[in-house]
Amino acid sequence: MTAAAGAPPLIEVRDLKKHFPIVKGVFARPAGTVYAVDGVSFHIDPGETLGLVGESGCGKSTVGRTLLKLLEPTAGRIIVRGEDITGYDARRMLPYRRQMQMIYQDPYASLNPRMSAGEIVGEPMAIHRIAAPEERRERVAALFERVGLRPELMSHYPHEFSGGQRQRIGIARALALNPELVVGDEPVSALDVSIQAQIINLLMDLQDEFKLSYLFVAHDLAVVEHLSHRVAVMYLGRIVELTDKTSLFEMPLHPYTEALLSAVPIPKASARSRKRVILKGDVPSPINPPPGCHFHTRCLYATARCRAEAPALREVVPGHLAACHLHDGGVRFPLDKPAAA
Repeated sequence: MTAAAGAPPLIEVRDLKKHFPIVKGVFARPAGTVYAVDGVSFHIDPGETLGLVGESGCGKSTVGRTLLKLLEPTAGRIIVRGEDITGYDARRMLPYRRQMQMIYQDPYASLNPRMSAGEIVGEPMAIHRIAAPEERRERVAALFERVGLRPELMSHYPHEFSGGQRQRIGIARALALNPELVVGDEPVSALDVSIQAQIINLLMDLQDEFKLSYLFVAHDLAVVEHLSHRVAVMYLGRIVELTDKTSLFEMPLHPYTEALLSAVPIPKASARSRKRVILKGDVPSPINPPPGCHFHTRCLYATARCRAEAPALREVVPGHLAACHLHDGGVRFPLDKPAAA
C-alpha cells in the first residue's frame, strides 16, 4: 500500500546526473564522457514500489547506485525526508546507510565467499554497532527464518547454497538494519523462473510486513507489472514516461514504451491485443547520444523538432508524465501511422 495523499515522499531525486569520464594513455588524457544518467527526476513514497525499466545499458542500475550514493552524482539533488544529502561525506551518510539498502543482481558475486551466511547477514549490524553479539546472532536467526532459510544454515558458506537461497541471504542482509528503502538491482533476473516467483512474492510480503519502499530495477515488464505501484521507463539515461502501472500498460504515452510493451508475449486469447512495433537500428552510444530527443533515431513518429529539441518530462494527463513533443496540445501520439517528418 502506498502512502496517503499529501504525505511527503520518502526519497526524491531532482535532475540527477551521473557522467563517467573516459581517459586514455599513460597521462590519462580526457577522451570523452559516458552520459549514463542524464537528468532524472522522480520520487518514492513510503510503502511504495517504483519500477524502473528499460533496455540494458540505459542507466537503470546507475540510478540505483547513485541514489544510494554508492556512486557520487555528477549533478542534481538527492532528498531523503526533506533532507538534501547530495553533498554528504561518508561520516554524515552513515545514519542514512541504515535507512537505504540494496539487493544485488548476482546473488553469488555480492556475497563474500570467505564469510559464513550468518556473518554476512550480521555484518551490517556489527558495522553500525547494533546490539551485543548474542543479540545479533538471534536477530540473524530470525531473519533467516523470515526469508525462508533454516537457522542451522547460518554456519554454511555461499558456495553451499543454490542461487535462490543466496538471493534470500542477500535479502536478509538488506533487512538487517530495518531500512525504509530497498533498491533491488534486477534481483530476480539471474534466477530460474520458478524461483523468481518465490522471491517476488517474498519481497511483496516483506513490504507489507516491514512497510518498505522499493526502487525495483528490471527489464522484465511482467515482473514489474506484478510488483510495482508506479513505473518509470528509461531510455539512454533519461526517463521518458512515468505513471501508475495500470495506465502504463493500458495506455502508453511514449513511442518507446509502446515498443517495449508490444514485445511482451501475451496469450492469443487475451483481450489486450496490441500492434507489434519493430524498432529500427540500435541503441545509440551513451558516449555520443543523439541531439534533441534521444529516441528520435529509432522513433516511427519523429519530426524535425524531435531531432533538435529535447522534450521535457511533463504531465500529459493527470498523473501520467511523458517526454514527447507529439503530446503538445494534449494530443496523444498517433498509434496507427507515423507522423510526417
